Amino acid sequence: MAEIKHRFLAGIFFISSATLCLQISLTRYFSISQQYHFAFWVVSIAFLGYGASGSFLVLFKKFGSFDHDKFLSSSSLLFSLSIICSFLLYNSIPFDFIKLSWDKNQIFFVFLYYLSLSLPFFFAGLTISFAITTRSAFVNKIYFSDLSGAGIGTLLSAFVFLSKGDRGVIIFISLLALFACYLFSRKRSFFFKLSLLCFIGLEVGVFLYSPSWLSFRISPFKALPLALKYPDAKHHFTRWNAISRIDILESPAVRYAPGLSLLYEEKLPPQLGLSIDGGELTAITRFRSPQDPELKFLSFLPSSLAYSFLQNPRTLIIEPKGGLDVLAAIVFKASQIKVIESNPLIVKLLHNELASFSGHLYNRNGIQLVSAYSRAALQNEKKDYDLIVFSLSDVFGSSSTGLFGFGENYLQTLNSFVQILNRLSSQGIVSTSLYLLPPARQEMRVLATWIEALEKSDANPAFHIVAIRSWGTISYFIKKSPFLEQEIQKLKDFANKCLFDLVYYPGIKIEEVNLHNEFERPLYYDFTLKLLNPSKRKELYENYLFEIKPVTDDRPFFFNFFKLNKLNLTYKALGQKWWPFLQGQFLVHLLLFQSIIIAVALILLPLYALRKAKIRKKGVFPKVFSYFGLIGMAFMFVEIILIQKFILLLGHPLYSISVIIFSLLFSSGLGSFFSKRILGQNLKKNLRISLLVCAGLIVSYLFLFPLYYENFIGLILPLKIILTVLVIFPLGFLMGFPFPTGIRLLESKDKSIIPWAWATNAFSSVINSISALMIAFWAGYNLVLFLAAGGYLLAILFLGFSNHGNKTNT
Repeated sequence: MAEIKHRFLAGIFFISSATLCLQISLTRYFSISQQYHFAFWVVSIAFLGYGASGSFLVLFKKFGSFDHDKFLSSSSLLFSLSIICSFLLYNSIPFDFIKLSWDKNQIFFVFLYYLSLSLPFFFAGLTISFAITTRSAFVNKIYFSDLSGAGIGTLLSAFVFLSKGDRGVIIFISLLALFACYLFSRKRSFFFKLSLLCFIGLEVGVFLYSPSWLSFRISPFKALPLALKYPDAKHHFTRWNAISRIDILESPAVRYAPGLSLLYEEKLPPQLGLSIDGGELTAITRFRSPQDPELKFLSFLPSSLAYSFLQNPRTLIIEPKGGLDVLAAIVFKASQIKVIESNPLIVKLLHNELASFSGHLYNRNGIQLVSAYSRAALQNEKKDYDLIVFSLSDVFGSSSTGLFGFGENYLQTLNSFVQILNRLSSQGIVSTSLYLLPPARQEMRVLATWIEALEKSDANPAFHIVAIRSWGTISYFIKKSPFLEQEIQKLKDFANKCLFDLVYYPGIKIEEVNLHNEFERPLYYDFTLKLLNPSKRKELYENYLFEIKPVTDDRPFFFNFFKLNKLNLTYKALGQKWWPFLQGQFLVHLLLFQSIIIAVALILLPLYALRKAKIRKKGVFPKVFSYFGLIGMAFMFVEIILIQKFILLLGHPLYSISVIIFSLLFSSGLGSFFSKRILGQNLKKNLRISLLVCAGLIVSYLFLFPLYYENFIGLILPLKIILTVLVIFPLGFLMGFPFPTGIRLLESKDKSIIPWAWATNAFSSVINSISALMIAFWAGYNLVLFLAAGGYLLAILFLGFSNHGNKTNT
């Protein structure tokens, strides 16, 4: 019996590993296919499948009589096959979030996406929920195997793209499920086992061959497909690492010189396109020597103004991607050059395959390269710099459009800008350029953020900012000390030479603006003056059509521009069309609405069958629904917000998703495993105490996190991962108590209610994984964590669903 139990628990472990590996790999699928990782939606989809499986079991009232091994081996085999089949389905659906702006049919495709994506999770949930329901006496051990397997699955997701890229991921995850099926099939027939071995052999062959039909579909509106549509475009190669896909290409679209003066009439040097996740397209410029006449165009870029102010500056360049700003620093004879590049694969390519074309850019003497997340590198930086350059790296400007306003951007927060100002020398300057994308939103928010950052540094922003505008970009230059008269004259000379428009300098007159690239009125000049005046700034914040206040690390949604109190005016400004709202944060509202409809249909409606069941005791079902719904809500609020918050510390969504889910699930698994022993007698009383402590710990983390970030963000990634796991462990351990303990309390009453509890918890998770982010838009991450603490406290009030009292749990 011990061997059977071990095989059974090992099978649960591999099912959960496959499930979480699939879940996190889907966030990479969305990043490549649809521009954003949609982690919150993937979590919702997974729990939709899990919840529907619980409801499915309810409809089979005699599930306890099913052969245990036959059921588990069959459901795990269906899980494995559905991973591949559902991928082929959703990868072929002509769905695109961008098309929601004009194609109403896309909403129907969202439903199809939900259903096709949730299918594998349905079979995974069916396996786990059947195991828990039929072996509820061992729920703590099953829950431990479930959550610890899930934790390992999150770590596997960081490696599955390394060997075969996207073409190996789906097959690898399906193989994990097949291995679980093998562990469950001990009592199955020889023919079943032989068929299973044939499936395994077939999938191994497909994995080794890696056919093209396993490639992730990329939206035709992303930069890579668009660039490859140009005449004579050529794709060179694709490379993968854990966090990105990099494509190198040639295309006429790759003409990268942001804001280049219209006076420059010569050809640009040859450039190769570099696309990240099929989207953001930057360029690698051919470099032979600093004296190469092909590089003359650099003097006609707005960003080059900084080198007119500074001679041989010590220069720090943030996220140069293809390296254009590094070339400029070399050509303009910066005395020191330090580069912060967060993507190690870009660094590797420029060191190796693209080294000759790029002139061995990162192998040159005098260039110091740091491959780390920008905020972490800045926190770790001890030197001061004369020039800090924010690189504008996207050829099409697609990363600046504000698409998906719920995307986090920790580099553009007020906290980040204050940190950057602290790294300037006494006469140091920050250079930042942006594309002009009417109606003005991001340009104003960036300027507002620099103004408030200067004010936090006790400076008068009116004397520390200058700005120029080209035909397609606006460039801000922020100086730690006031700009001098001779520097203002250099500004005027540079703008006149290149026919750039002056936007602002201390003492500017209205007749000096809007002369060359003329607008109907001096829009950016007017906005700048209003933002520099504290009273007018407040009025502008309140009355402007879009939200342009600076964002903070607690609400890092830089591209979240819509205002609730201006929706009607915005609707009219958009030509009385509401579809464009779905390109911003209101897409989350649509997803929430659809998730409620689908979750009610697939999870709650089937549970009405329980009304005809034997259990009719008054008040049982509302209490069960409330208790398991609240602990599901609290768990999801904590998980989603910690994922969002720890992107800042760990430097990439994939790292944060993997580490936080691993930390929470592994620690929760251990908590579940030991919950029976720890809670012991007086079960309900001790559960109440654990829920109180859990809520208190969540609140205490709110005060500890700022200190944690400040002290540890500059550490190397492996050490930060270890510290994160250790910090999250106590909370996760306690969060592992409520669910299995609630199941044991229900077991003492009637096993037939257990699928209801499972489904209710999943239903809550489906809804609240999305609502967590929606609340964070408007109120910040910290409020959501407060609500999570409140959820655990409220759950105490509904423990009366069991008449177990304080008797020992037997």
